[in-house]
Amino acid sequence: MNGFASFFARRIGARRGAAASTRTGVVIAVAGVALALAVMELTLCIVTGFKSEIRRKVMGFQAPVSVTAPYDVETGHTAAEFVLTPGLRRLVDGRLPAGARSVVTLRRPAIIKTDGDFAAVEVVSRGPGHDPAFEEGNLLRGRLPQGCAGGRDSIVISRSLARKLGLDTAARPYVFFFVDGEVRTRRATVGGVYCSDFSDYDDNIVYGSPALAAAGRPELVTSLDIEGVPEGEIMPLADTLQARLVQAYRAGTLPELHPVETVYQSGAMYFNWLELLDTNVVVIFVLMLCVAGFTLVSSLFIIILDRMSTIGLLRALGATTGTVAGIFVRVAMRLVGAGMVIGNVLGLGLALLQDATHLLPLDPGMYYLPYVPVQVDWWAMGALNLGTALAAWLILILPARLASRVQPGAVMRYE
Repeated sequence: MNGFASFFARRIGARRGAAASTRTGVVIAVAGVALALAVMELTLCIVTGFKSEIRRKVMGFQAPVSVTAPYDVETGHTAAEFVLTPGLRRLVDGRLPAGARSVVTLRRPAIIKTDGDFAAVEVVSRGPGHDPAFEEGNLLRGRLPQGCAGGRDSIVISRSLARKLGLDTAARPYVFFFVDGEVRTRRATVGGVYCSDFSDYDDNIVYGSPALAAAGRPELVTSLDIEGVPEGEIMPLADTLQARLVQAYRAGTLPELHPVETVYQSGAMYFNWLELLDTNVVVIFVLMLCVAGFTLVSSLFIIILDRMSTIGLLRALGATTGTVAGIFVRVAMRLVGAGMVIGNVLGLGLALLQDATHLLPLDPGMYYLPYVPVQVDWWAMGALNLGTALAAWLILILPARLASRVQPGAVMRYE
């Protein structure tokens, strides 16, 4: 009977001269499914792209895992800087996964002053082994401190900070550091200007050469950052390192206890914000499925009403309720298939177009990005299509079952 149901469904769908109401119902059903699928695909691509870009930027400014300044278990005080001992470096390097590396990092609060203005910033300097790909990708002009000719006192500032202070490359502002209770002044040279469109960081982060940031205390560091850690290994590595450092401290191998911090802690505000986007995606998916389901059920009822005589004839000839229900489910699923094809063309087409051209802009001051980001996950798109088809099938079962219970005698009276 499944073969008969499939054949009859094709005959119904292929008949010309159908009633105007049927044609209208078909258009509504196909359009509803296409619109719902296209909106869901665009939503998923945009949210995935947005989360990926924000995570990339946060992890560019903050290391995945950091061994920070020691914590005093008696006073509860955490130092701002510390002296990196060879024993601590060996202990950390001995537990790194393949591809990861430890980088000495110094983050020192400072004030940049020009003749007419000043700004409080954080001068960041990273030691050998650091991958500068993120900073180089944001660089607008000039060179990073490590690449500046004679760049002993070189700094790279953000575009927003350059505009505020009236600075550009080759300018020589004063930089004031507070070290050991003293103010230490340096005359820096602006070696470059960068822009990440992440205002929370751009307004505060200044990249400096190691000699400048040291401010006369080159032995001090802020953290030992672990770079090159895959995202799925960040928490396991942090837990392993912390346990090993605690064990070494208790055994007396390390004189001080060093906390281990992850990017999920230092950038917790942004990651929590990104998690809220998942709720928005769920809400949009539910609304779009409701739209598609409403149009499908409405269109199926229109088709059923136009085919009441056909239903009565089939029932009079002995067709079971399951056979009749299967016929109309197949008719409706063909409409679902047509709508999904159109929806994929619209949704994926617009997503790929935005990914290639960045036509739709955003306000970087609000969204940290200059354009709407798009990332197409083909596995997710396949799962979304499969889930849409399954949801449509489940939605259509009930009205098809109701139609199959029509009695031949009732049809004759209806006619």
